[in-house]
Amino acid sequence: MVLTIAYQLVFVGSINTAVAGMLPDTAQQGQIGLTLPISTSVSGLLAVVSILFGTYILLVATRLLVRDSSELSSLPSELFTHRVGRALLAAIVANVLVSIAVTLGLIALVIPGLFLSVSFTFVFFAIGVEDQGPVDALRRSWDLATGNRWRLFGLVLIVGIVAGAVGGLSSLVTIAGPAIGQIVVLSIISIITIVNYGILADAFVQLRTEAASEPKIQ
Repeated sequence: MVLTIAYQLVFVGSINTAVAGMLPDTAQQGQIGLTLPISTSVSGLLAVVSILFGTYILLVATRLLVRDSSELSSLPSELFTHRVGRALLAAIVANVLVSIAVTLGLIALVIPGLFLSVSFTFVFFAIGVEDQGPVDALRRSWDLATGNRWRLFGLVLIVGIVAGAVGGLSSLVTIAGPAIGQIVVLSIISIITIVNYGILADAFVQLRTEAASEPKIQ
């Protein structure tokens, strides 16, 4: 959770810094929010690095959160290091594919986009936990979601409503200042993100157990 908060702050701070560098001083005073004491070119590079780091953190979160509840108080190093390069590359490719598919679905009729979004809910879990490649992870998530899409949609919808409500309330902190407001909002969003991943991890474990217990048709 701490690493997720750090990633969010660095990413938004670097983006704000890059935007501030392209605006006149009079246009950015008090409006940009959290910025970092670095150049525009460095902020662009830092934004890319922070995205990669954030993807890595989410992959590690999938591995940590699917374990038995009695093991959740430990942080074994192998979960942070096991085939991370391959997993990170697979996650990036899969994320691009899912983003394109969901975006096209939303542009088409909205409903296909929502359908695909729910179908690919467990892509990161398939990559992080089961060492799947990007295409196999898409297929694995699709299989787990089959027959459970309405339940998953309801789950994602509830979490989204809660996140939106909390984010809306926390945005009131911006009254104290754009930078302080962004720090508070991003911290709360990061906490909700990890809680959401914990919920999805439990759903992943349940559906994977159900799938493994189903009789195989010869």
